Amino acid sequence: MLVTSHLEKIDRFEAAMARLDPLDDFELWFWSAMVSGTNAVNAALHLAQVTPAEHAYPSQPGVYYVPDAQGHRPALKELGDVLHVGRPPIKAPVPPDIHRMMEAMEKIEAFRDPCTRGDMQPSAEIVRECDAAYRECTHLLRKRLEEHQS
Repeated sequence: MLVTSHLEKIDRFEAAMARLDPLDDFELWFWSAMVSGTNAVNAALHLAQVTPAEHAYPSQPGVYYVPDAQGHRPALKELGDVLHVGRPPIKAPVPPDIHRMMEAMEKIEAFRDPCTRGDMQPSAEIVRECDAAYRECTHLLRKRLEEHQS
């Protein structure tokens, strides 16, 4: 995707997150934070020219949908947007700030299966941990955007 598309998605997810109670609406809040944070990582990777900013979006590792005359078609491609941190793996060097963003996202992703697919009950502490990791991720993106615009 393009950087502007990632930023628009982040804005939409953050607007939705602001309307949710993170504990009462945990699954919706959590998935919004996870997808928004992944968009932040992808935008930062594009800004750093680690991955291409392009009119394509991933459906699974190595499979991207690209525009064609009928809408979109699947295409096998090397790395573009990541679906989740580490999926697919990035073989190129990753700048330290983006590496920190990815570490923050891993903290969030650690709660994905236990809390949304398993039987771990979300708690205020899990919400605080996920929210702090999300805020770190988006803060680092904002810093990179500022540096890129300078």
